[in-house]
Amino acid sequence: MKYIGTLVLILMAFGLSAQHEISSAGLRSGGISGISIKLIDDDFSAVEIIPGFQRNGFKLTGLIQKYKPIHTSRISNLFMFSGLGAHAGFERYTTEDTKIIDGISYYSNHKVVSPVVGADLNLGIEYHFESVPFQVSLDYKPYFELFGEKIFRIDFWDIGFTVRYVLNN
Repeated sequence: MKYIGTLVLILMAFGLSAQHEISSAGLRSGGISGISIKLIDDDFSAVEIIPGFQRNGFKLTGLIQKYKPIHTSRISNLFMFSGLGAHAGFERYTTEDTKIIDGISYYSNHKVVSPVVGADLNLGIEYHFESVPFQVSLDYKPYFELFGEKIFRIDFWDIGFTVRYVLNN
Protein backbone atom coordinates (compact mmCIF):
# COMPACT_ATOMS: atom_id res chain seq x y z
CA MET A 1 0.00 0.00 0.00
CA LYS A 2 2.86 2.40 0.72
CA TYR A 3 4.19 1.84 -2.83
CA ILE A 4 0.86 2.96 -4.29
CA GLY A 5 0.97 6.12 -2.16
CA THR A 6 4.50 6.85 -3.36
CA LEU A 7 3.44 6.33 -6.98
CA VAL A 8 0.51 8.73 -6.57
CA LEU A 9 2.86 11.42 -5.17
CA ILE A 10 5.30 10.96 -8.06
CA LEU A 11 2.49 11.17 -10.63
CA MET A 12 1.17 14.34 -8.98
CA ALA A 13 4.65 15.88 -9.15
CA PHE A 14 4.82 15.08 -12.86
CA GLY A 15 1.37 16.58 -13.35
CA LEU A 16 2.53 19.87 -11.80
CA SER A 17 5.55 20.11 -14.11
CA ALA A 18 5.97 22.51 -17.03
CA GLN A 19 3.36 22.49 -19.80
CA HIS A 20 5.69 21.56 -22.64
CA GLU A 21 6.77 18.28 -21.15
CA ILE A 22 5.17 14.91 -21.87
CA SER A 23 4.48 12.86 -18.76
CA SER A 24 3.51 9.21 -19.07
CA ALA A 25 3.08 6.23 -16.79
CA GLY A 26 2.58 2.55 -17.49
CA LEU A 27 3.83 -0.98 -17.05
CA ARG A 28 7.18 -2.53 -17.98
CA SER A 29 7.70 -6.24 -18.35
CA GLY A 30 11.14 -7.76 -18.73
CA GLY A 31 14.18 -8.49 -16.60
CA ILE A 32 12.88 -5.95 -14.13
CA SER A 33 9.09 -5.69 -14.23
CA GLY A 34 7.11 -2.90 -12.66
CA ILE A 35 5.84 0.60 -13.24
CA SER A 36 7.48 2.98 -15.71
CA ILE A 37 7.13 6.73 -15.21
CA LYS A 38 8.65 8.96 -17.89
CA LEU A 39 9.02 12.70 -18.36
CA ILE A 40 10.13 13.88 -21.85
CA ASP A 41 11.25 17.49 -22.33
CA ASP A 42 11.13 19.71 -25.45
CA ASP A 43 14.82 19.13 -26.17
CA PHE A 44 14.24 15.35 -26.49
CA SER A 45 15.79 14.48 -23.16
CA ALA A 46 13.91 12.29 -20.69
CA VAL A 47 13.94 10.98 -17.15
CA GLU A 48 12.49 7.52 -16.50
CA ILE A 49 11.82 6.02 -13.09
CA ILE A 50 11.13 2.29 -12.78
CA PRO A 51 10.07 0.94 -9.40
CA GLY A 52 10.03 -2.79 -10.06
CA PHE A 53 10.51 -6.33 -8.90
CA GLN A 54 13.34 -8.71 -9.73
CA ARG A 55 14.84 -11.83 -8.11
CA ASN A 56 12.45 -11.86 -5.14
CA GLY A 57 13.26 -8.25 -4.35
CA PHE A 58 12.53 -4.64 -5.20
CA LYS A 59 14.62 -2.11 -7.13
CA LEU A 60 14.16 1.56 -7.88
CA THR A 61 15.84 2.48 -11.16
CA GLY A 62 16.39 6.01 -12.45
CA LEU A 63 17.49 6.66 -16.05
CA ILE A 64 18.43 9.81 -17.96
CA GLN A 65 17.76 9.36 -21.68
CA LYS A 66 18.30 11.26 -24.90
CA TYR A 67 15.79 10.87 -27.75
CA LYS A 68 16.37 11.08 -31.48
CA PRO A 69 13.50 10.98 -34.01
CA ILE A 70 13.71 8.26 -36.64
CA HIS A 71 12.52 9.84 -39.89
CA THR A 72 10.84 7.41 -42.26
CA SER A 73 8.36 7.98 -45.07
CA ARG A 74 5.83 5.52 -43.60
CA ILE A 75 6.04 5.95 -39.82
CA SER A 76 6.06 9.18 -37.85
CA ASN A 77 6.50 9.52 -34.08
CA LEU A 78 9.13 6.78 -33.91
CA PHE A 79 12.10 7.53 -31.68
CA MET A 80 15.38 5.91 -30.73
CA PHE A 81 16.70 6.59 -27.24
CA SER A 82 19.81 5.89 -25.22
CA GLY A 83 20.76 6.69 -21.69
CA LEU A 84 22.32 5.73 -18.41
CA GLY A 85 21.30 5.59 -14.80
CA ALA A 86 21.48 3.79 -11.49
CA HIS A 87 19.40 1.54 -9.28
CA ALA A 88 19.14 0.59 -5.62
CA GLY A 89 17.02 -1.88 -3.73
CA PHE A 90 17.13 -5.30 -2.13
CA GLU A 91 16.90 -8.96 -3.05
CA ARG A 92 15.94 -12.04 -1.06
CA TYR A 93 17.62 -15.42 -1.34
CA THR A 94 18.21 -18.59 0.67
CA THR A 95 21.59 -19.89 1.85
CA GLU A 96 22.25 -23.46 2.92
CA ASP A 97 24.65 -24.44 5.68
CA THR A 98 25.92 -27.88 6.65
CA LYS A 99 27.51 -28.63 10.02
CA ILE A 100 28.91 -31.96 11.12
CA ILE A 101 28.77 -32.52 14.86
CA ASP A 102 29.87 -35.90 16.27
CA GLY A 103 29.61 -37.48 12.82
CA ILE A 104 26.01 -36.28 12.27
CA SER A 105 25.29 -33.81 9.44
CA TYR A 106 22.96 -30.93 10.24
CA TYR A 107 21.48 -28.93 7.37
CA SER A 108 19.94 -25.50 7.73
CA ASN A 109 18.48 -22.89 5.40
CA HIS A 110 18.64 -19.19 6.10
CA LYS A 111 16.59 -16.56 4.32
CA VAL A 112 18.68 -13.47 3.63
CA VAL A 113 17.64 -9.97 2.55
CA SER A 114 20.54 -8.05 1.06
CA PRO A 115 20.82 -4.53 -0.38
CA VAL A 116 21.91 -4.02 -4.00
CA VAL A 117 23.12 -0.94 -5.85
CA GLY A 118 24.23 -0.68 -9.44
CA ALA A 119 24.57 1.23 -12.70
CA ASP A 120 22.46 0.82 -15.85
CA LEU A 121 22.80 1.53 -19.57
CA ASN A 122 19.73 1.88 -21.78
CA LEU A 123 19.05 1.66 -25.52
CA GLY A 124 15.69 1.31 -27.22
CA ILE A 125 12.98 2.40 -29.63
CA GLU A 126 9.69 4.06 -28.75
CA TYR A 127 6.53 4.82 -30.68
CA HIS A 128 4.11 7.59 -29.73
CA PHE A 129 0.59 7.01 -31.09
CA GLU A 130 -1.04 10.06 -32.69
CA SER A 131 -4.73 9.26 -32.19
CA VAL A 132 -4.62 7.68 -28.72
CA PRO A 133 -2.60 8.82 -25.68
CA PHE A 134 -0.26 5.81 -25.51
CA GLN A 135 3.44 5.08 -26.00
CA VAL A 136 5.07 1.68 -26.50
CA SER A 137 8.77 0.96 -26.22
CA LEU A 138 11.21 -1.92 -26.48
CA ASP A 139 14.47 -1.42 -24.63
CA TYR A 140 17.73 -3.16 -23.81
CA LYS A 141 19.03 -2.33 -20.32
CA PRO A 142 22.27 -4.08 -19.32
CA TYR A 143 23.49 -3.36 -15.81
CA PHE A 144 25.97 -4.29 -13.12
CA GLU A 145 25.36 -4.32 -9.40
CA LEU A 146 27.18 -4.71 -6.12
CA PHE A 147 26.23 -6.72 -3.03
CA GLY A 148 23.20 -9.02 -3.08
CA GLU A 149 23.57 -12.78 -3.46
CA LYS A 150 26.77 -12.24 -5.44
CA ILE A 151 29.17 -9.45 -4.51
CA PHE A 152 29.47 -8.37 -8.17
CA ARG A 153 26.89 -9.22 -10.82
CA ILE A 154 26.55 -8.26 -14.50
CA ASP A 155 23.33 -8.83 -16.43
CA PHE A 156 23.49 -8.31 -20.20
CA TRP A 157 19.94 -9.57 -20.85
CA ASP A 158 17.45 -7.15 -19.31
CA ILE A 159 15.16 -6.60 -22.29
CA GLY A 160 11.85 -4.93 -21.59
CA PHE A 161 8.59 -4.02 -23.28
CA THR A 162 6.71 -1.01 -21.89
CA VAL A 163 3.23 0.40 -22.48
CA ARG A 164 2.60 3.87 -21.04
CA TYR A 165 -0.43 6.16 -20.91
CA VAL A 166 0.32 9.82 -21.73
CA LEU A 167 -0.86 11.99 -18.84
CA ASN A 168 -0.39 15.32 -20.61
CA ASN A 169 0.71 16.27 -24.11
